[in-house]
Amino acid sequence: MGCGSSSPRLASTRNINIVTSASEQQKKNDTKVKIVLLGDSGVGKSSIALYLCHGRFTEKHQVTIGAAFLHHSIELKNGVTMKLHIWDTGGQERFRSMAPLYYRDAYGAVVVYDSNNVESFNSLKYWINEIKSNGSRNCCIMVVANKKDLPQKLNSEMVMRFCEQENVSFIECSAKTGENINTLFEKIASRIYLRFKEVLYYDGP
Repeated sequence: MGCGSSSPRLASTRNINIVTSASEQQKKNDTKVKIVLLGDSGVGKSSIALYLCHGRFTEKHQVTIGAAFLHHSIELKNGVTMKLHIWDTGGQERFRSMAPLYYRDAYGAVVVYDSNNVESFNSLKYWINEIKSNGSRNCCIMVVANKKDLPQKLNSEMVMRFCEQENVSFIECSAKTGENINTLFEKIASRIYLRFKEVLYYDGP
């Protein structure tokens, strides 16, 4: 299951660009969770989110100002539908002070770097610390190496060692070809469910 195709529209807050999806019939076992996309500008966060929702890659799109908001639904193997509320945050320096506003109550974080850009890899530590400091406690974090379709400048084993040290997951993908796009969101949705299911399904006394 996925997003319905729609055009971006500006919300009342000028720094939030909202992409709406077609309404789906709600299921009793739907679970809504917030996921944020983090990383330097130009690493392909928006391309990943848009490929997930629309199944295609766009060469040209507007730079994300503030954040963009998308919906996507994933059905887990146990039949539970995870309704993902995805916040695609802008990675430009001038918007970084605003970014923590979007981390609040996030159960998952997808931290993206460009596998052909060493500087974007060096920024991973900053972004991981940001979500650990400002996101939900025990937030599920996945580091994503985007642009797998291009010749690689960074060694995957080195990145995996870094992720082990940070206690975060790792996956490689390509927003251009679509390789591993669905897989990465299925993995993080499953981990969110396993880690937070008691919180997500607690109805109170």
